[in-house]
Amino acid sequence: MRQLASTLLLIALGTPAAIVHGHAAPSPPQERTAILFSRIGDFPLGAGTNRIDYQGLDVANHRLYIAKMGAGELIAFDVQKNRMLAELPGFPKVTGVLVVPELHKLYASVPGAGLVSSLRVALGMAGLSSGDGAVVVLDTDNLHVIARLPGGVFPDGIAYDQKEQKAFVSDELGDAVSVIDARANRFVARIGLDGQVGNVRYDPITGKVYVLVQSRNELAVIDPTADQVVTRYPLPGGDHPHGLMLAPGTAVAYVACDGNDRLLTVDLATGKILDRKPLGHDPDVMAIDPSAKRLYIAAESGNLSTFNIAVPTAPAALGTVFVGEDAHSIAVDPVSHRLYFPLSDVGGRAVLRVLDPKP
Repeated sequence: MRQLASTLLLIALGTPAAIVHGHAAPSPPQERTAILFSRIGDFPLGAGTNRIDYQGLDVANHRLYIAKMGAGELIAFDVQKNRMLAELPGFPKVTGVLVVPELHKLYASVPGAGLVSSLRVALGMAGLSSGDGAVVVLDTDNLHVIARLPGGVFPDGIAYDQKEQKAFVSDELGDAVSVIDARANRFVARIGLDGQVGNVRYDPITGKVYVLVQSRNELAVIDPTADQVVTRYPLPGGDHPHGLMLAPGTAVAYVACDGNDRLLTVDLATGKILDRKPLGHDPDVMAIDPSAKRLYIAAESGNLSTFNIAVPTAPAALGTVFVGEDAHSIAVDPVSHRLYFPLSDVGGRAVLRVLDPKP
């Protein structure tokens, strides 16, 4: 294993954009604040591929699960020892990943052979309401597959409702959300959204599931007991909302719009837009460090935008830094506060880039 020398990154108003390996990050207007990151290292994730997608962190067991999408693999990584534990091959593709430690289960979204048809949907060439995508359930004790359930056309993001013990899976190109009974490992329902679906989250404060309908610029609200949409909130000022994160304990949502590089702050009780901020180009995966009160938004452009959410309704921009090519996926450890970015191809190898933010 090769660990790189620590590199400090500084972002602040009035200073040049941070530079890593000769690439400059185009920065949106920022408030007069700064944040430092040190790079812990780049750790091997096997052969390079064309894309790596979502991650799921099991904090208590120090395991990070990574969807190595292009290779059709799931990766298990030990974040305490910084080493890969397992490569699980045999999937056509892997997009979404969610670990539920109390159930000893790992959920993975797996687009199937219908991926070609789903691309036709994305191009407006056909309309499909179902497909051969799947949600695969694994036992985290031994990483064996215990169930393979219908996932629609292009299953992607996954949320878990611990009260109803249901998993909700966004079918991005199938215009729907799939519902799974986590106790029985059983497909329950398919909820139509009438538009291309972005990410999905469960909020224990309101007891509802929230999902973005990116082609309609809406935030849809699902009743997880009845498995049906109960209301829809328009998202004015946003274009193609894809990323979604909920501020812990506040009933406030953060929506990353990749069509116009904007962060919207939404009151979940009323749907009112409370705040709008610029983001690094083409935002994708989001993460929150609750005790540090920081919101992180990784982008397809390789930029990371950081916000202070001490006041949840008014995020304060801390700047934008270039992390690496294709650094669009992020996970954060709420104990160590380290940030994890799987990079699909660095000199022919996939690596996990680990950053340590400074106070």
